[in-house]
Amino acid sequence: MKTLLLIRHAEAGWGDFGQADIERSLTEHGIKQAHHLASKIRDESLVPDVIFSSTAKRTQMTAQILTAEMGLPIEKIVWYNELYLAEAEKLFATAQHAGDDIQSLAIIAHNPGLSELANLLLPDDAIHGMSPATAVVIRWDVACWQDISAGTGSFIAHLCPNA
Repeated sequence: MKTLLLIRHAEAGWGDFGQADIERSLTEHGIKQAHHLASKIRDESLVPDVIFSSTAKRTQMTAQILTAEMGLPIEKIVWYNELYLAEAEKLFATAQHAGDDIQSLAIIAHNPGLSELANLLLPDDAIHGMSPATAVVIRWDVACWQDISAGTGSFIAHLCPNA
């Protein structure tokens, strides 16, 4: 059984004039969102074994808040430069190359790639966008990540923060 949590980073500020997009930080509201999302993931017993995260500052901050709130060691985060603004196909390939010892994987990245991937993996277009700090949870009854395929995932949850 493989479980994939697709997590969009929490709310980020627009940054200062001239600041690179990759350097945008979470807002105070975004920090609260990330804490609330982590609590929901923990309360639903959906804490992942490993987190793959984009290296954008806003995804790094989201990943660090989630791991602290969920009780995961920071070493469970694997940083991927190529997940920054990645399209659905790149996110999908990253999941398929996860080690088979990982039963539950979270990918923290950006839209529109995450929403597109959720709709690619589920049997119908059930996800109509992912707002900041939301998670879509999908599961397959397979032993290997390479065996996950488009349109075959089972929808488990769509978690949104209360913050």
